[in-house]
Amino acid sequence: MCAEASIGPTTQCIRSLFSQYEGVNNPILSDYISSIPERLSDAVLRVREQLTVTNTGNVLSNRRELAKHIAAFHNQAGTDFPAVEQSRIDIQDPSAQILVSIHQPNLFAYGGVFKKIVLLQTIKSMLEKKEAGVSNTSTRFINLFLLVDHDFMDDVWMRVAQLPSVRHSDGILELRMPITASNRWKLVRNMEVPPIAIVDHWRKQVTSWIKNASLALDLEKNERIRLFENLEQFWMEVDESYNRARSYADLNSFIMSRIVNKIWGYDTLFVRLSDISEVFEGGFRFLLNNFKKYSGILSESDVMFLRNGINTGVSQSTYLNAPVWLHCRCGSKASVKMNEIESGIFDLSGTCMSCKRPLNLRLNGSDSCRIPSSTPNELSPRAIPILLLLSRDLGICCYASGIGGSMGYTMVGRLVFKELSIKMPVTVVWASDDLYSGVGQSEALQSLKFNNSAEVIKYAEQLRITLSNFNANVAPLLSKRADLAKDGQDIQDILKELAVLKQEQRNARQLLKISDKVLRASTLKPCIIDYAVNFGLKNTESMWRNSLIENDDLAKPVTMLS
Repeated sequence: MCAEASIGPTTQCIRSLFSQYEGVNNPILSDYISSIPERLSDAVLRVREQLTVTNTGNVLSNRRELAKHIAAFHNQAGTDFPAVEQSRIDIQDPSAQILVSIHQPNLFAYGGVFKKIVLLQTIKSMLEKKEAGVSNTSTRFINLFLLVDHDFMDDVWMRVAQLPSVRHSDGILELRMPITASNRWKLVRNMEVPPIAIVDHWRKQVTSWIKNASLALDLEKNERIRLFENLEQFWMEVDESYNRARSYADLNSFIMSRIVNKIWGYDTLFVRLSDISEVFEGGFRFLLNNFKKYSGILSESDVMFLRNGINTGVSQSTYLNAPVWLHCRCGSKASVKMNEIESGIFDLSGTCMSCKRPLNLRLNGSDSCRIPSSTPNELSPRAIPILLLLSRDLGICCYASGIGGSMGYTMVGRLVFKELSIKMPVTVVWASDDLYSGVGQSEALQSLKFNNSAEVIKYAEQLRITLSNFNANVAPLLSKRADLAKDGQDIQDILKELAVLKQEQRNARQLLKISDKVLRASTLKPCIIDYAVNFGLKNTESMWRNSLIENDDLAKPVTMLS
């Protein structure tokens, strides 16, 4: 298996990812986009320029509370290694600088989720070296991963992982966590661990995928053994995570932590969002008391983006809802409206998404009153306020954003940060594609005897041109057949010619269907299992990190070799 030269190195830069937002001509957004680094070295410099000592008592108190929940997670995951424990201690230091990435605990998350962790760990290491070189007192840098475990099971990526496979519909093998209609609106943290038979089925699916692709590619014995050994190493962590997990969210979260903390040896800290609502108590009060400003900027931004033909992915009704979810005892939650009864007293009310029970909560949002200790566990922040709360209540300095749906939320969030006078952390984006052909991609390309997906794209375009020309070729023959039939002449030769054309058309359609499947398989952004099997987890991290450092370009593709 070799490097995938398919479409060739991309020429895009990080800024081009935000081109539609620059067209809005909003100075706040334009300045923000300009601040996002294009290079790794720029990212390190910009984070270093914004280092601050956290001397706010509330932030330090929040960090101490956060550290307790971090300890609980790593103890449960079996990843409370000395380096992790030291990082957990360091996060409580006033000088500690926190770099954050955020994601759901998806089933066998795709590579981009792990690359955000690699990006921040690399920035962290480079910052530590620079600080050690200029100061006798080294600043502590912390890589924190926030697990958003309060989303619904209905989210497809929460329960589907994909691998490239030309043998399957659409060129994709899907590993699925089955759910019933009654579990659709259940929170992932409240979803039970799947039966062991489901986990075994996933392993059998992957094993068959490797076996079939290896046979089709006629791989040598030692190569086949290597692939299965890589799977075995990965699945040891799946089994251990399964044995430790108390929920479906735990299973997926523990797998991530064991890859990052055990196999890669990172001191990255993991924590569940659902565990730290009390950390955000002050932030919740702040959002309640500033709801009019918060709601107003969401409404204005929605109008502005729609006027410019931009779909941010943020619901158009978001501005009508409170910035928090209200949790239900059935295991789901409700989107709630907020009503200020009197100064500082707020009523939250909504209907549970699952059981349809009406939910109500009265809060005193004044700074002099604490939210009752049991109440924060009933609340969780909506998507846009999460980063704001992390910045305000924990004093983070850097945020690694994805390039998918989170991008739109980040752009809207930037406007909210400005309106509420909250300092936004340095945003970094690693937008590089991974160029490689693993067993799944290689089998797909071989099925059409092509070397890369660029050839498949060209072939598919030729087939589409051929199909579009069929009507032009068939129309004169149909007209001629009608004329001959009208005159009572023999039409057998015309019918034979039409039959040949029709068969060619059917063949072209079938080949186009196959080529589309091959293209989907060869260009899929797969789940972490694809990397684990083809390269091994340690080698995957090494290739990502080394390419990031050597390229010093956050958009340049990563060429991966087995």
